[in-house]
Amino acid sequence: MASTSIHRVAFFGSDTFYRRVFRAGAIWNLAGGAFITAATRWIFATAGIPPPSPPMYYQSWIALFIVFGFGYYLVARDLDRNRDIALLGGIGKLAFAAIFLYHYVASPGQAPAFFWIPLIGDVVFAVLFLKFYAQRARTEKAMAAR
Repeated sequence: MASTSIHRVAFFGSDTFYRRVFRAGAIWNLAGGAFITAATRWIFATAGIPPPSPPMYYQSWIALFIVFGFGYYLVARDLDRNRDIALLGGIGKLAFAAIFLYHYVASPGQAPAFFWIPLIGDVVFAVLFLKFYAQRARTEKAMAAR
């Protein structure tokens, strides 16, 4: 029993764990972008508000998070070489969450409740991405001190 617990703790911060996190992050962004693009009218209709107009702002936002999805895939492929993408991703996800939350509270009824799904998901990924980045930075600093 104890060895199983130790294995789980060791796995949580392992390269295998973080590769899976970044693959999941890539899928989250890529699939989310495809879904939100295809379901724009439905998402806004169910909220009783018109889709963003002009659509270029909304579509640009979607394009950015799809591009970040490809970035997370690059991190999964090479954790050390692409770790700075994790920092940008964590900051970006927290920025999205903060901006959405602010506007959701400040302007009730102006954003579909559906966007709580990506908000919660992005906060979870942000924590994992930033934990990964901090862990790698500490490891690099410790190795440099040797």
